[in-house]
Amino acid sequence: LTSLKCRNKEVLGNLIILLAPFAPHCAEELWEALGNTDSVCDAQWPAFNEDYLKEDTVKYTISFNGKARFTMEFAADADNNTIQTTVMADEQAQKWIEGRTPKKVIIVPKKIVNIVL
Repeated sequence: LTSLKCRNKEVLGNLIILLAPFAPHCAEELWEALGNTDSVCDAQWPAFNEDYLKEDTVKYTISFNGKARFTMEFAADADNNTIQTTVMADEQAQKWIEGRTPKKVIIVPKKIVNIVL
């Protein structure tokens, strides 16, 4: 947050509240430095918002015969056909395929693409 030059009191306050169970003494000092007079232990816990946890993209590890070679990023809702055609058309994949026809392409959703040659 220092490198981002964050000075938003709301963001820092929520961070201190989340830090309090793990480092109560430090959190109390930081809470007081923000100008609060009551205890950080009495503060309202931040609300949970599931939308912040959803990912737009997913990184897939691309492997050939079980050996990881590189990674590619795809949309989280990309289907297997799109993933397979994009990987097979990529120039990094062409280097490892070397003109051979893959016997099998195994796609584990949101994790890995394994091309068996």
